[in-house]
Amino acid sequence: MGREAMSATFGAGASHPVDVAVIGGGIVGICTALYLQRSGRKVTVVEPGSPGAGASGHNGGVFNVGECVPTGTPGVIRSVPRMLVDPMSPLVIRFRYLPRLAPWLTRFVLASRAKRVEEISVALQNLTDRAMEGYDPLLEGSAAESLVHEGGVLYTYRTDDGFNGDHYSIDLRTRRGTKFDVLDDAGIGALDPALAGRFRRAVHALSPRFTLDPERFTHELADDFILRGGTIHKATADGFETRNGRVHAVVTSSGAIHADAVVIAAGAWSRRLTRRLGFDVPLDTERGYGVHLPDPGLELKMPVIVSDFHVAFRPTPLGIQLSGVDELAGVDAPPRYELTERVVRGARTVFPELRVHGATRWMHRRPSMPDSLPVIGQVPGYGNAYAAFGHGHKGLCLGAITGKLVQQLIDGSPTSIDIEPYRPTRFFVRPSLRNRR
Repeated sequence: MGREAMSATFGAGASHPVDVAVIGGGIVGICTALYLQRSGRKVTVVEPGSPGAGASGHNGGVFNVGECVPTGTPGVIRSVPRMLVDPMSPLVIRFRYLPRLAPWLTRFVLASRAKRVEEISVALQNLTDRAMEGYDPLLEGSAAESLVHEGGVLYTYRTDDGFNGDHYSIDLRTRRGTKFDVLDDAGIGALDPALAGRFRRAVHALSPRFTLDPERFTHELADDFILRGGTIHKATADGFETRNGRVHAVVTSSGAIHADAVVIAAGAWSRRLTRRLGFDVPLDTERGYGVHLPDPGLELKMPVIVSDFHVAFRPTPLGIQLSGVDELAGVDAPPRYELTERVVRGARTVFPELRVHGATRWMHRRPSMPDSLPVIGQVPGYGNAYAAFGHGHKGLCLGAITGKLVQQLIDGSPTSIDIEPYRPTRFFVRPSLRNRR
């Protein structure tokens, strides 16, 4: 089934009760819908746009199998003051947003302490180790299967100082038993001749897989969901009809969808929905900026991260995608596309021959928890509402294993791993006023 056929199903499902309504058509929502559907349930996905058109389709394309390094580490915290004044920094904060961001930043700092990072890294790896275990059943027989490639991902360093400065992350991976090779220039060139003579050192993570087109990957899985009888209701979820501690319907911009259970997998917009159920979580938005180059004059064999400038290169079927700037400004602020110039400048420092004519710029919103761990579990106070969001930079990697865990929760079965570290209540944020936006 192609994209035109899939779009014809949008809008279906509002008038008929379903077993489960999944809010969100990104990779997490689609994988969750597939797992629930394969357990014999009638499932509708509520999504205002096209599946995978947001952050799920605009990322490094890497399934970070075994990755254990959270966003916040002691080194990152020490670097923040410098990054905020560095014109090439990958981090930007809109200072008008600081009062609202302050609670999230406080928790981020607390989660970046060495002892806490060790705990988080174990919980993170417990999920990422099972990334492909989650995907394998969904990919078998799907057109998405051919879009996944072996080869790992390459973290590069232009100087020895840059490599040595990243020792904390490298040591953390070593402690967790992550498989990687440390390469010199000759080893880098042997892996990909296009990279020869550009870097002093590199870390080649061996376990990750990648896709050249994460948007198409998500779309193909959505096609498979529809082919198996699922529906995608093209609308915005605005709230819920509730009674006696249960959600009876999802209220959307084009009508109510009655369901026996609801899964909130709406990415950066999930917090608004949990608040509608009287529960708050410290979710905020990393606004990721990037550029697609249709004729870059450069071919790469695998995703490459230039650690000196925090610029990620992803080869695509039609060029190269660059990404690398995160802005903390909330979910609603208008984009600042001029920030993509930082990404391009960093990329051209390493690849001066890079051609940028015809470039298209984008900004998409990543749902970010301060401890780099997703929220997976039952929404407090409701026996049939479940949370599946907050995956930050690892949504593509963790989409399927999250869907599997949610299906097990709804089934009432033991989960594949202990989900205690990802529980919605782990920050003990007090319930908000019901129906608050």
